[in-house]
Amino acid sequence: MTDRVRQLPPEHPQRRRLANEVHARPPVAIPCPGAAACVALWRVESAQDDLAPLRDLAQRHGVAVAALSSAHVVLDLPGLRVKWERHSEFTSYTFFTPLDVADGSPPGWPTSAFAGLPPGWLAELPGRTLAAVDVVLLPQAQGDESLEPIAQLFSGPTLVGSRVAGGTARVFTDFELSADGRERWLVLDAGMTRGQQARVAQRLTEIAIYRVTSLLAFPLAREIGPALSAAEARLAAATARIAELGRATLSPLEVQREDRRLLDELSQIAAEVERSVATTAYRFSAARAYWDIVNNRVAELREERIGGVATIGEFLARRLAPAINTVLATARRQHDLAERIARASDLLRTRVDVAREEQNQKILAAMDRRGKVSLRMQQTVEGLSVAAITYYAVGLVGYLAKGIKHLWPAIEPDWVTAAAVPLLALLIWRLAHRIRAELMRDSEGPGAS
Repeated sequence: MTDRVRQLPPEHPQRRRLANEVHARPPVAIPCPGAAACVALWRVESAQDDLAPLRDLAQRHGVAVAALSSAHVVLDLPGLRVKWERHSEFTSYTFFTPLDVADGSPPGWPTSAFAGLPPGWLAELPGRTLAAVDVVLLPQAQGDESLEPIAQLFSGPTLVGSRVAGGTARVFTDFELSADGRERWLVLDAGMTRGQQARVAQRLTEIAIYRVTSLLAFPLAREIGPALSAAEARLAAATARIAELGRATLSPLEVQREDRRLLDELSQIAAEVERSVATTAYRFSAARAYWDIVNNRVAELREERIGGVATIGEFLARRLAPAINTVLATARRQHDLAERIARASDLLRTRVDVAREEQNQKILAAMDRRGKVSLRMQQTVEGLSVAAITYYAVGLVGYLAKGIKHLWPAIEPDWVTAAAVPLLALLIWRLAHRIRAELMRDSEGPGAS
């Protein structure tokens, strides 16, 4: 009975998936001393099964695996732990392995976690390499905070580092790619918990990956920059010509032709800008999102300065922020250019509409004048018609009076004809006036009064 009382209503179809999202991509513990190596691969559309390499790797190590998730997999192999993740645009493989080194900084860079993979397996992964990262976690020798041995481990001209995780570790890198194409990070543990070790390693690999993915938009921004400049120049010339038309002494036909040409020019510029926006909008928005992730991961490290060494956040802000700002400025430039084109087009359309309205008013005025002239001509013709019809009608009456005179000699045909003239004229005029009035009512429509 208690179970029935506590039973919940039917679940939303996405409830379980959304509830488990908080547990997606958890950090994996890294032994100390130990190494983590991550490779991020831009997905290739032709790759049908992203999990096939994991099954092959497990088979080579003689490990049986059950059904694998399609978004996140952690695979334990002899001496090697593998974490696979599917992201929106890339997949990542991270490998964890313990290291057998003495305490403190080694004289050379320790063995990479990639060394535990079968020969050729890494090169056959589907996709194109975006980032490859080596993270080495070593215990820090008590009281030894010298930077000289650490600087000798990196080949780059600038050593970048800081204390992280509340001062319980030191992190160093040079952001340079080694001869084998990998970015190297050294973490010296001075008292981190296992959870902190896992989170720091994950944040460092994510900084390396998302730093590259955020910059994918930079070449595109530089590529479309000249096209935007050309579009802005064309727009400036078109708006200047619109302003000149207001002061130019051109015939209405010439102004109409120029307005049509300018509308065609603005429509073409708008189409080119919209094509540019459609081509770059996703990449630019993705760059903004990836750069936000980089800044968030740097903030989560809680960096503290080490002597005169630049921190990770300072180095990225100084070296990469200008490129990201270029991308964001290009996106804003596209948006502003599209709005300016729309305003110029509206301005020109308003001008064309006003000119068309003036032309229509002139046409209506000309039609009104022609109507008045036609009415006067019609009235003149109507008067002439009344006179002509009266003339013929009076002639018929005269002939009729002459014929009747033989029957009634007292009738004088001339007097009858003279008397018939005003009567027939009045009658014919009234008849013509009535016919014209009916025609006018018919032409004005059924609602005319």
